[in-house]
Amino acid sequence: MTLEGRIYNADRAKEVLENEAFQQVFADAKQEITEQWTKSPARDQDGREKLWLMLSLLNKLEAMLQSSLDSGKLAKAELQHQQTMLDRAKSLAGMR
Repeated sequence: MTLEGRIYNADRAKEVLENEAFQQVFADAKQEITEQWTKSPARDQDGREKLWLMLSLLNKLEAMLQSSLDSGKLAKAELQHQQTMLDRAKSLAGMR
């Protein structure tokens, strides 16, 4: 993926991660799943396993969004570095 594409995806991930509605829904979903898990009988292994998988999936989704955001930050830094190097090269070429 291009640097610009990574930056674009990071901006979209940031919009999601910083969205108050998303944050509330995620927190509510995690709390509901955790409550269901703690209230479930120990003999309900299948049900408890499904709840654990649901919670794991929510955590994985959140981690992937954060990873996209972090990748975009690195891409911005790399793009800025490339621009700085290009500006220096132009400056040196103009001095001769």
